[in-house]
Amino acid sequence: MDIELIWDNSMNSLKKSVSSQVGYNLYLKDAVPVSFDGKTFTVAVSMIINKNMIESRYKPQIEQILTNLLGSDTSLNILVSQNPAELKKEIPSVREPEHTSVHNSYDINPKYTFENFIIGASNEYATAAAIRAAEKPGNIYNPLFLYGDSGLGKTHLMHAIGNRIKKYFPDKKIVYVTSEKFMNDFIENVLKKTPKNFREIYRSADVLLIDDIQFLEKKESTQEELFHTFNELYYMNKQMVITSDRKPKDLITLEERLKNRFEWGLTIDITVPSFETRVAILKNKAELRGVKIDKEVFEYIADCFQSNVRELEGALLKVISYSQIKDKEINLPFAEECLKSFMYSGKVNVEKIIEKVCSYYEITKEDIIGKNKTKNFTLPRQVAMYLCNMMTELNYGAIAKSFGNRDRTTILHNVEKIKAIIKTDTVLNADIECIIKDIKNS
Repeated sequence: MDIELIWDNSMNSLKKSVSSQVGYNLYLKDAVPVSFDGKTFTVAVSMIINKNMIESRYKPQIEQILTNLLGSDTSLNILVSQNPAELKKEIPSVREPEHTSVHNSYDINPKYTFENFIIGASNEYATAAAIRAAEKPGNIYNPLFLYGDSGLGKTHLMHAIGNRIKKYFPDKKIVYVTSEKFMNDFIENVLKKTPKNFREIYRSADVLLIDDIQFLEKKESTQEELFHTFNELYYMNKQMVITSDRKPKDLITLEERLKNRFEWGLTIDITVPSFETRVAILKNKAELRGVKIDKEVFEYIADCFQSNVRELEGALLKVISYSQIKDKEINLPFAEECLKSFMYSGKVNVEKIIEKVCSYYEITKEDIIGKNKTKNFTLPRQVAMYLCNMMTELNYGAIAKSFGNRDRTTILHNVEKIKAIIKTDTVLNADIECIIKDIKNS
């Protein structure tokens, strides 16, 4: 198997699991495989921002895929060159891997620990439960079911549990696997007529960590196998941790008996991080990269990217990368210029925003545009004004005309008021994020 085939297979696997095809196409599509020395797989990209974004967003996943494909622990090295293809070295074909266990192929990523996980109101309960489960595996919070939108830290916490258990219980066998890998392993062993090999791997685990369980929907045979695996591990007091984008009862095409078992332990949601937590995350990432950035830049980025930690980190990386490329100091005007293209640029107008806000709060357009000052109408009105300011290019005067010819200072006041509230109000944060998703998806 040559390095180009290895890389193509790896990217095909990655594309199935990434949440954003736009990010993949932008940063990974043109990466060129350069060499493989048996331990390190090297690729080249044309820009430093591509290198930074791959390292931040995709490197752990790619390393796990390469490790599984090549049959031994493999790290990813990324070079930057204006002509990536010229760096490719002539090397012998890589020998096809012998069969390896899932435990060796999908081990815990050492980079994800409790120590480098930023804790805030949105995840402190989940973090506390994860730490307790890691300290007493199989004896408390079993199974531990973590759910929430993509990019909020579920996978980080899952790996942190594995790393803590590995540290204090080195003899325990820990199996981390995505639901897709679990299904593929099951299918492969059915085709090879070696079901005992599959069951030996999973049912002998002391700790089973399954990521993104929602992807097992409508996979009846795999669900059947997971059901029996769950039962055996549960009754042997083996720790299980499961993540999903939804709580168990909302996984409507999963078998009822499986959903019931997921609820036997502790189910916790991870929500959108608060403004303070987002700022703390940005500070931590900048410190890890040895970059000094003013507080107002962190606050600006945290204010612009509210729903997803990956987008938050991606925005920071873009600012850092551009400052390195252009050799410029990172200040607020520079950050604003860098992130213009990162902002939502879909076709959206005031009418659509008002429509979606009205639908969410179950009020009418007349209620939004009108003068009624009861809380049932003032908050949705302020939210609509805030979203018009954030999602359109209209100035305050133009927005004011769309809200019953109000004064521009009224719009400014209400926008600033919502900005202040969402720094601490996680409920309103979540409401606004739901409306934004509705706008973008319509």
